[in-house]
Amino acid sequence: MSLDSDQKRAVEKLSRLRAGALFMKMGSGKTKVACDLIRRKLDCVDAVIWIAPASLAHSEKYIGEVKRWSRGFFKKISFFTIEGISMSDSKYMEMRKLAETRRNFCVVDESIFIKNIRALRTKRLVADYKLFDFRLILNGTPITKSLLDLYSQISFLSPNILKMTERQFADNFLVYFFDGVDPFPWRRWSKPANVEALIEIIRPYIFNSSFDSKCGVRVVDKIFRLSADERRRYSRFKDAFLRGKLYVCFFTVAQKFQMAYTTTCAEKYRAAVKIVEEILAKGEKVVIFVKYVSEALLLRAAFGGLLYTGKCKDDLSRFEKDENVLICTYGVGSVGLNLQCANNLIYYSQTFDFKEKEQAKYRVYRTGQTRCVNIYNLWVDTRLEGIIRYNLSKKHNLLKNLERVISAEEARTL
Repeated sequence: MSLDSDQKRAVEKLSRLRAGALFMKMGSGKTKVACDLIRRKLDCVDAVIWIAPASLAHSEKYIGEVKRWSRGFFKKISFFTIEGISMSDSKYMEMRKLAETRRNFCVVDESIFIKNIRALRTKRLVADYKLFDFRLILNGTPITKSLLDLYSQISFLSPNILKMTERQFADNFLVYFFDGVDPFPWRRWSKPANVEALIEIIRPYIFNSSFDSKCGVRVVDKIFRLSADERRRYSRFKDAFLRGKLYVCFFTVAQKFQMAYTTTCAEKYRAAVKIVEEILAKGEKVVIFVKYVSEALLLRAAFGGLLYTGKCKDDLSRFEKDENVLICTYGVGSVGLNLQCANNLIYYSQTFDFKEKEQAKYRVYRTGQTRCVNIYNLWVDTRLEGIIRYNLSKKHNLLKNLERVISAEEARTL
């Protein structure tokens, strides 16, 4: 299989190592590179242990992508889910027995899922790292909050790379800051002066590249207003939810309030239907990302298409052949899927997490895409939506700011 220049450099660098990280942008062909690295080790590998989030490992399209690039050794691959390693002792022991008894190559896709060193899945993988003869982690976004996200990922490759505990890592590369919110007013954040020092430590074991596509990207932002009646209903909803409360968690009310207005804004719904009709009239396909399943069902009732949510996963091969509309929720549709047969993307509702939106974009804007990608951001004119938009524009992970307490009166202004 032919590799582009970035992919060739990745293979050349990491094929000399027993452990490495592919921190390549989404859509840049990490699976293809991973399979080429495995192919170079086949003489000393009897089994491939491929670990991925359940949303990928149970996806026929994802398995098909791995199968495409692993011709000649696909039968050696055993798939396990990251969630299963912690939730199922039998699955964990099955994986462990395979690692103990066979010469193996272990791949952990979307390794950001093992960033929490206190999670059982992470504890098990890091403790068992020696069982894997070769180790490779894949991720397009290895950091979502701070440098601490890297600690467990690099520790899985080998604790001897960093040679420090998590506390020592934090003391070296993070600083405390005071956000003034009880019960945990002190938090840690990356220390910019030491970022380069960390990169120098891990540089020999990682390959990092940006995704460069010749196709263009056109972003269209549309803002919609709630009608007078919709605003009254939204205000009554907030009052009812906050009744009797003096203080609330910002994250909780943000989730509740967003669902209340984004699922009922008629002006936004009509505009989305019009955009989809225009796309279909041109003979093109469109992927729509929503936050709530109720939105997915509403849109599907309007113009059909396929659903890809936590509970309903239609056959995605139909999207390439027969169907022109695919409606996904962020949680399951924003990772691991190759949807380049479409060149139109609609964010019908907004997520708090910049990473989720980026992952969703790279389902369409990826290697092999030849047409200009049209991205439509649909916003609702509320103060809460303004906060989300500002933070996303600054590329902040808004989630880190949401776990704080605000007064009920503050919440009523959202």
